[in-house]
Amino acid sequence: MQEKDLLLLTHFRKNAREQLTKISKRTNIPVSTIFDKLKNYENKVINKHTCLLNFKGLGYDVRAHLLFKVEKERRVENLNFLTKHESTNNIYRINNGYDYLVEAVFENLSALQDFYDEAEEYGIRQRQEHFVLEDLQRETFLNGKIEDKLRMMQ
Repeated sequence: MQEKDLLLLTHFRKNAREQLTKISKRTNIPVSTIFDKLKNYENKVINKHTCLLNFKGLGYDVRAHLLFKVEKERRVENLNFLTKHESTNNIYRINNGYDYLVEAVFENLSALQDFYDEAEEYGIRQRQEHFVLEDLQRETFLNGKIEDKLRMMQ
């Protein structure tokens, strides 16, 4: 990727709702070029435009990263359960003894226990949980670092 592309992606990462005219003024790249590049990025390097939520503000006080080891013959069934469950936010296939890393949000610990009870029916052999107490940094890759490098080069 060229520096211009990384610079534009940096702006999109900071604020996906930023007006292209404002990005154009900050980067000295014509709006038409930015528009064309954005369309080209979509589905290639930009998976989707989204917002980051404050789960506690929505009433979901428990956020956990859950590691699951699943019976081999029930992995598809288990993954189907996880992808459809309302509490599941992100699912990753992982290695080192576990099959899935699941980020899930719950209103309370009772709802988490209900989730576990339900998940047990889908071949969970082993689990491990890690509660998220506080976001210290979130979604910051390419969020200004390229822009800072380009400023230093000028």
